[in-house]
Amino acid sequence: MATSTDPGASAGPAVRRRRRLLWRALAAVAVLLVLALLAAAGVAGWRLATVLRASYPQVSGSLDADGLGGLADVERDAAGVPQIYASTPHDLFLAQGYVQAQDRFWQMDVSRRYADGTLAAVLGASWVAHDELARALDLRSVALHSYSLLQPETKADLQAYAQGVNDYLHAHPGAGSLSVEYSVLGLPYTGTAQGPRPAAWTPIDTLSWLEAVSWDQDSAVAQEATRSLLTQTLTRTQIDALYPSDGAGSALDAWAVSGKLTSTGAPMLAAAPIAPPSLPSTWYQIGLHCEHRDTTCPYDDSGYTEPGVPAVLIGHNQSIAWSWSGGTVHNSDLYLEKVDGNQYLYNGHEYPVSERREKIQVAGAAPVTVTVRSTRHGPLLSDLSAVFRRAGTTAPAARAGEPGQGAPPGIAYGVAVDSTALAPNTTADALLALDQATSWDQFTSAARGLTAPAENMVYADTSGDIGYQAAGGAPARAAGDGGTWPLPGWTSAHDWTGAPGSALPAQQFDPEDGYIATSPGATGGVRAQRTVADLVGGRIEHAKLDAAGLAAVQDDAYDPEAAVLVPYLLRVNVDDFTDSAVALLRTWDYTEPAGSSAAAYYNAVWAELLRLVIGRQLPQDASAAQLGLDGSVSWDSVVNTLLTQPNNPWWGAPGPDHQSARDAMLAKAMAKARLDLTALMGKDVTTWTWGRVHTLTPESQTLGVGARPAVIKWLLDGQSLQLSGGGSDVAAADWNVGSDAFTVGAAPALRMVVDLSDPDNSRWIGQTGESGHVDDTHYLDQAPMWAAGETRPWPFTPSAVRASTLDDLVLRPVDG
Repeated sequence: MATSTDPGASAGPAVRRRRRLLWRALAAVAVLLVLALLAAAGVAGWRLATVLRASYPQVSGSLDADGLGGLADVERDAAGVPQIYASTPHDLFLAQGYVQAQDRFWQMDVSRRYADGTLAAVLGASWVAHDELARALDLRSVALHSYSLLQPETKADLQAYAQGVNDYLHAHPGAGSLSVEYSVLGLPYTGTAQGPRPAAWTPIDTLSWLEAVSWDQDSAVAQEATRSLLTQTLTRTQIDALYPSDGAGSALDAWAVSGKLTSTGAPMLAAAPIAPPSLPSTWYQIGLHCEHRDTTCPYDDSGYTEPGVPAVLIGHNQSIAWSWSGGTVHNSDLYLEKVDGNQYLYNGHEYPVSERREKIQVAGAAPVTVTVRSTRHGPLLSDLSAVFRRAGTTAPAARAGEPGQGAPPGIAYGVAVDSTALAPNTTADALLALDQATSWDQFTSAARGLTAPAENMVYADTSGDIGYQAAGGAPARAAGDGGTWPLPGWTSAHDWTGAPGSALPAQQFDPEDGYIATSPGATGGVRAQRTVADLVGGRIEHAKLDAAGLAAVQDDAYDPEAAVLVPYLLRVNVDDFTDSAVALLRTWDYTEPAGSSAAAYYNAVWAELLRLVIGRQLPQDASAAQLGLDGSVSWDSVVNTLLTQPNNPWWGAPGPDHQSARDAMLAKAMAKARLDLTALMGKDVTTWTWGRVHTLTPESQTLGVGARPAVIKWLLDGQSLQLSGGGSDVAAADWNVGSDAFTVGAAPALRMVVDLSDPDNSRWIGQTGESGHVDDTHYLDQAPMWAAGETRPWPFTPSAVRASTLDDLVLRPVDG
């Protein structure tokens, strides 16, 4: 759109129409050129519709599935969500494997390659760095060891699930019949390679993916590296101010409300786990039901799982509901190592660095061979990353050393990592035990088996109880080590002192106030406080909370940080041009719907404020590119503290006429934000809307991002969604304030509300859709409702499921 800064802004309507037509024509020509290139490559007969439909799943009638002992019934509703019924756990999990492969096999295949470090072989050179890290972590070896520790019943369920996946693969011998992405692989200008037919699925593939999830969800490694690099420009006191320990980030993404606060007198549970956008979604809706529930077949669960993983990970059964959000416990530590050649120093002695070589295949390029080196503390990440190499020289312990432990000249500081995510575990046992739990004691017993990642688990049951359980054992660190800075690895003084997870972490049961919305004992931040106000206030405003009221809490777009900052902004004098934007804030109610002009301006001010106050003092070199305003710091808490200190050095120099440094900086941020939005949306502030810039575009995370041909992105990606909310809201549609845009980088991957008085009254919605097949009816059908804060019915009882069923598929034994 032309703006006042655009030389063409004064062009007449006819000229602008001609320009639009010209750009459309050029775009059409570009698409035709791409298609011509594809035709020249030998795919002239490629019919898009035929290729797309080749992988659509059969959802009605009957199919044979080898290994079934009896019939398995798959009933799908209007959103394509399957509810599976079978008479044994074996048949139930075999059917789950078959159905998830029907809908999401490409995603499952990518997930195991992600865990194993083999993505570059099919997706090209942009994935080499990831594959190097995955090979160094050696997650598959962890999975193999973990499998040996599992209960026989768990192994049998994993094997049944893998059998179901492989039954589907056997029935679809052409890779193109599995998903359209396999047809895209190897096309010109995609930077990919046409690989062999996907390998059979194994239980180790499932466990490898669980290990990868555990590693990815722990922020400790990135935070320790970030703190170290920040020492290039900040003091330790300043860095500690950026990471306050006041629980500001303790708001949970799942809440439990007791019958004291509900209209039914029974508990309710709500969850909206926050994650980066993904297409397909990282979550998959499903129900798993034993036809006759007893000790031999104890499952009657409905909720969400991850493709490639059997069971239900969050949801409810006939007795309990549960969910979780990421924990605040750091499960990893970086260790500084005094490495000299192939030796490293430990307690005054030199030990050999272990080495192994990994060959990484790369689509369209020569293989890359990486040497993975490790010390007793784990793989040396500094061999793979400039960021970690720099952290090895900037960490305080690296610069100071320890008395009597100085290194000889020439010794380099490597950086190794130790993590509970890299320890063999019985997490799979625990996940299946959660599905079978029917009481608080059984639930907490299952939680003991979850070693990583750290999770905040929230619970409710039909007996009227609610609870909180921290899961995932923290490392048993030496006294004084808090998991925040890289530690000296050349001495045993900082080694872990015991096995992680040996003691059950914090829990809370039936709190007197009737709700759980933060970790026990946490003081909370603005988002947590708003969540509590919603939950408790709902009892006053609406008499009692019902399922709709709890869903409204999830969609609350009130920005409590704005309520703190805006009064300071309104007391600052600005020029007339800026004041026309500031006027939007004078009558603003601090809510951030997509159509709000005031929300657009406030968030632009917020972004500029952080860039001017914080960003200018951060390292600017390439090694520190990950640093800054990327959401890893609780900026609400940092800014709120600074607002009470008008001449804190962070604000910079005081302004003229005795103006405080704070007010001078606020004025500068408001003026710059006015210019920013003028460039984006024009001079007239009344035409601005938050949703025009605060958007989320569902993108395929494999072939739909990066330097791919526009026609590929057009094929795989969804339409841009205008979103309400922000990072401080309960609705939590966060964006990276370090970027030049307001594109959403983290948002609820799903929303669910469980009504334990009547499970059929529960609600849920996913961010995209159930299907992973491009252009399938259920590829993106949930996205518009999700963006609008709406939810869908969630049938649970057999009669409700039957009433909502549109498609019914029966899986039959091969000999039946």
